Amino acid sequence: MNRNADGAAAGRGTSFPARLLAAGSRALQLVAALLLLVMMVVTFVDVIGRYLFNAPLPGAFELTEVLLALVVFVGLPIVTARREHVTVDLVTGRLPDAARAAFARLATLATGAVLALLAWRLALSARDFSAYGDATVYLGIPLGPVAGVMAALAALSALVAAVLLVRRR
Repeated sequence: MNRNADGAAAGRGTSFPARLLAAGSRALQLVAALLLLVMMVVTFVDVIGRYLFNAPLPGAFELTEVLLALVVFVGLPIVTARREHVTVDLVTGRLPDAARAAFARLATLATGAVLALLAWRLALSARDFSAYGDATVYLGIPLGPVAGVMAALAALSALVAAVLLVRRR
């Protein structure tokens, strides 16, 4: 049985948006897993080359930087949909249920606002990087498209937070 981003069963009885969310979450998980695999292989080859053959993989550091940034941003929509952002429960644990629910909604609103701001700033950076032709020093990886993907994923995360705000539980 498949599970959607909230952990509920995703089958014939679920709505189209729930199935779409589950499929999107699975696709993002696959992309994150592939990016991690590539990062692992790059690190492995670099370490083996560095310590056994005294010949590190050229550009491994740059490639690892780009891959790590992409892994983080691919994970953002998944974490947002599952409501698994890091939280600190110093005060709200002792509040009544209604107050905790209000704080949870406020936290979701703040999360969405910060993600939207991040998406906007990343989109501006992507535009600037592309306009100036910025790229990594050694491998020449263009930074505009990387920042653009990060902006799109941050915007998707903000959209997920907005959906969580309007959806009733």
